[in-house]
Amino acid sequence: MRTVTLAQLRQDISNQADIAGLTTRHGATLLNRLANQSIQRFREKLSNEGARHFLTVATGTMQAGTTSGFPFYQLNAGALASGIVRIFGVDVKTQGGAWKRLEHTTFEDRTTYGGGHPASIGEPRVWAEYQTTVLAIMPPPDRSYDYVVWYLPVLNDLQSDSATFDGVSGWEDFVTWDVVCRIIVRDQNPEAYTMAVTYKNEIWTDILRNATRVTGAGGAVVGRDSMGAKGHYRRRGPTGQGDDGRIFDDSFDDSFG
Repeated sequence: MRTVTLAQLRQDISNQADIAGLTTRHGATLLNRLANQSIQRFREKLSNEGARHFLTVATGTMQAGTTSGFPFYQLNAGALASGIVRIFGVDVKTQGGAWKRLEHTTFEDRTTYGGGHPASIGEPRVWAEYQTTVLAIMPPPDRSYDYVVWYLPVLNDLQSDSATFDGVSGWEDFVTWDVVCRIIVRDQNPEAYTMAVTYKNEIWTDILRNATRVTGAGGAVVGRDSMGAKGHYRRRGPTGQGDDGRIFDDSFDDSFG
């Protein structure tokens, strides 16, 4: 962990925006608020691109059967953890004791897996969100299953000057220039904004490349849209059919490459 204090962030922003000393128009309270907003946005933006640096887990046990009134098992992750920004994955422990990753699908598939009919219950295979923290698990479980939910938590705002943000390897530069761009917009300087946003985008591209690409050092993940449908074939019962008509059995690996 390479921490950067709120005071350091604010100083970097002031220097890069050339507003040092202009505390009446660009006071510490405003800069702190903009920095905290940018940090929250950066964490979600990077997580959406496939980086798992900021994720954490919540665990529980789902019970057998559908949730009354629904064609699926309803899992309320908000009851397990507060401050969930977005859920990125669900794993269940199978009867044999191995952990299995459930595929993500769209909420439009909520009746695809048997529609909650008693004969349709079985080992869960997919999940879909229909609120920020409420998930549909399908098919409904045939017994109790231990599960793990992977999610991005809300980060408490940095308040004191000594409060820190994990800058990892220069990630604070994105926050700095994101806030600089907003300051320039407020000051209505189009020419300066063009230069600033170009540099911010270069920083983002560099961070994204390093954080989400597999490297010789290992430990990174291939950058991808972990929530989208690209490369995802929806399963429809014992066998599945992709959008291109391709049929596969339950052993087919339809994860992103």
